[in-house]
Amino acid sequence: MSYSIFLLSLAAFASAASMRVTDALLPRLASDFHVGIGHASAVVTGFAVAYGLMQVLFGPLGDRFGKLRVISYSTAAAALASAACLLAPGFEGLLTARIFAGAFCGSIIPLSMAWIGDVVPYEGRQPILARFLLGQILGLASGTAIGGFAAEHVQWRWPFGLLAAWLAVCALLIGLASRTDPVPRLEKASHFARDAVGILAHPWARIVVATVFVEGMLVFGALAFIPTHLHFNRGLDLSTAGLALVPYALGGT
Repeated sequence: MSYSIFLLSLAAFASAASMRVTDALLPRLASDFHVGIGHASAVVTGFAVAYGLMQVLFGPLGDRFGKLRVISYSTAAAALASAACLLAPGFEGLLTARIFAGAFCGSIIPLSMAWIGDVVPYEGRQPILARFLLGQILGLASGTAIGGFAAEHVQWRWPFGLLAAWLAVCALLIGLASRTDPVPRLEKASHFARDAVGILAHPWARIVVATVFVEGMLVFGALAFIPTHLHFNRGLDLSTAGLALVPYALGGT
């Protein structure tokens, strides 16, 4: 079990890094593709929206076919999407690949946490989740930092190749681990609409969902433009501006 959790943490690192890797690249994307910063930021928005919407699908799929198996397949698809980002000939191609990358990265962290909930008793769950989430938090900071360093080089696409290789290895190893998954699969997938209505019938559940929604808009949306702001308004080079999220990760650890 510990080995599987370690692999899931590595996959969570790649998922979070994929989400933030284009933040510090926005000025470079705008320059190279001759678009405005607002237009270039669609690579961030497209990833995030696809990431969120696919939660509706991955939960029932994980219950029906096994969470580790679904994580493995979607991680492999995310690796292909990252490779497509590396090879995209133009901005529209890059945007499309980013949307697919977000859609498939969207399974990794939520399903991993759900799987940990299935295999770890409640009383010992919190420290295990904390160790798992180190991968996600470090990925958030590393993605922006790597994007900032790449933005200062002629060949700025190499982070997508690195992420593609990382995700591919994680997909293979998690797929092998799924063969001995101790969590039984459900004969019938859960009914998402019915379950969601049942959860939202509780007042505190509505408060939690609303709070997370607002946090996503105000925190994660704003993070994407911090390196760009530091670059244009404070005169920092993008490699330095990309380090802005490192204190965020240190605080989370």
